[in-house]
Amino acid sequence: MFASLFRRAEASVDNAIGELANRILITVPFIVALGFGAASLSSFVNRMYGPEIGNLIVAAAFVVLGGLVALVVRLRRSPPPLDDTEPSETEEQGAAATSIFDNEQIMGLFSTAAPILLPALLRTATKNWPLILAVAGGLYVFSLSEDAEPAPPTPQT
Repeated sequence: MFASLFRRAEASVDNAIGELANRILITVPFIVALGFGAASLSSFVNRMYGPEIGNLIVAAAFVVLGGLVALVVRLRRSPPPLDDTEPSETEEQGAAATSIFDNEQIMGLFSTAAPILLPALLRTATKNWPLILAVAGGLYVFSLSEDAEPAPPTPQT
C-alpha cells in the first residue's frame, strides 16, 4: 500500500531535481556570458573614460540591471487584481499561504527527500561552507517580507 505512495513521491522528487538541474544547465552559459560581457564593457569604458569613471559607469549599469531584474521578479510575484466578487475557498487558502512551507505537497516532498538528500548535502556543505553561508545570507535577505513594518525603536532610559 505504501510502496506505490513512496514510488510516486520518489518520482516527483526525481522530476523536481531533474527540472532544477535542467534550469541550472541552461542558466550557467548565460551567467558566463554575462561575466565576459561585463569584463569587455569594463575594459572599453576604462579605456574611454579612465579607471575611476569607467568603474563607476559599470557599477551603475549593474545597479540598473539589478533594478530591472528586481522589478520583473516583483511583477511576477504580485497577485492578480481582485474582483468585487466573493473569493472562493481555494483563493482564500492561496492568499493565506505566505511561505512555500505552507504548501502540503511541498512539505511532503521535503519530508520524503530529506533522508536521502540530507547526508549528501551535509558532506557537500562541510566542504563549501563559505559558499553555503553566502547563499544562506542571500536567501535570508530575499525572504524578508517587503510588507513587514519595521519595529518601532524602544525608548532608552
